[in-house]
Amino acid sequence: MLLVLSADGKGIVMRSEALREETRRAAAKKAATGGGPFATRLAGGEKNGRKRMATVGTVYDLASAPRRPGDVTRHGDLDGTERPRAQAKWLTASVDRDAAQVIGTVFDEAERRDPGREREWVMLVDGARHQLDLIHDQYDARGLEVRLLIDFVHVLEYAWGAAWCFFARTDPAAETWVGERALEILKGRAEQVADALEAHADAAELEGQRRSGVDKAVLLPAGQTPLPRL
Repeated sequence: MLLVLSADGKGIVMRSEALREETRRAAAKKAATGGGPFATRLAGGEKNGRKRMATVGTVYDLASAPRRPGDVTRHGDLDGTERPRAQAKWLTASVDRDAAQVIGTVFDEAERRDPGREREWVMLVDGARHQLDLIHDQYDARGLEVRLLIDFVHVLEYAWGAAWCFFARTDPAAETWVGERALEILKGRAEQVADALEAHADAAELEGQRRSGVDKAVLLPAGQTPLPRL
């Protein structure tokens, strides 16, 4: 039985007096200047200044159910077999405590369940760099070995972002291209896929904004500890 951990962030709409100081100042500045260019919606990258970020976490037990790469990418259930369901799920969330504290609490609960560290630990994340750094801090401080899994839906979004560097937005060939690379990533060849994307972008002489989808998929910010690409 696997021991599964997970953590994520969620924006929560707050009353103005409950906003963090930096967010409150940004909201006041936006109000003073008349806001963004649109009256009925936010512009790209624009924030409404009404949210604080909460951190949520969970720990649960799950029976192992190995799958092949093709099982993940095709539609429908695996051979009609019912998937294992999470058992003994424990949940926590906080908008007051910071992400480091909540993630620490998640690891506390996992250690309470498996103090002898006899089970296989798996942690599901969305790949956010700050979140990964906090999780690695917990690994180091506790001397743990945990199998880290990045949510494949998020991985696919990066693959689609790279696809738009090479295909028109309405080109159905982009879907096939993404599917092929998704299958390679699931086979454990993420590094090779990343290298091929960079080589393809170089060959096409893509630069600046035209290359940004590839860069976001394969490059790490300066100074970051190397993490699994894509």
